[in-house]
Amino acid sequence: MRVVKYSQMETPEKSTVQLSFKTLSQLVELDDPSQYPHKELTEVAEDAIASHLGDVPSNREVELVLRLPTNELKRGVEENLAETIRQHFTFRTSEVALECTRKKSGLKLGVKITVTLVVILALAGTLLKTVAANDTSVQTLIVGVLTILAWAGIWDTFEAYVIEYRGELLRKLKVYEKAARMMIRIERA
Repeated sequence: MRVVKYSQMETPEKSTVQLSFKTLSQLVELDDPSQYPHKELTEVAEDAIASHLGDVPSNREVELVLRLPTNELKRGVEENLAETIRQHFTFRTSEVALECTRKKSGLKLGVKITVTLVVILALAGTLLKTVAANDTSVQTLIVGVLTILAWAGIWDTFEAYVIEYRGELLRKLKVYEKAARMMIRIERA
């Protein structure tokens, strides 16, 4: 059973994503002592909004329509709900951007380590041929260990860059940026 009902409409001008929440507590952390618009969204709400916005092309204008029960929308809540959502995603955008920066600096270190391991492997291969010409089992063992280290470094760097940084993090950053600037309309259900 779906926790949040979803529908989407397309017009030439924009995409409209409509999410229907059963209660306000599905959307906003009511235990958060902060006043509106500084309250946090629930994980369910953040995931629902982000996942459905992720389906809309990044260059397309988006309007988010949130439907909530009439009895849940008191005057102060309804007026500040759109700004609450924008502030939440603005804050989350800055967190993801910081994570991207950390990942990027980790990638630079990973590339340096990988290059160093590959150079060591190449040097070890040539040096071992001359030094341990008689004992091929030791030579094979050392070259094998260095090869494994080099490949582990290469794979770790590749995975961090292509899968995590270029894939997941940058996609998440674009979706959160879109959510922070989208049009938001609150409707009574």
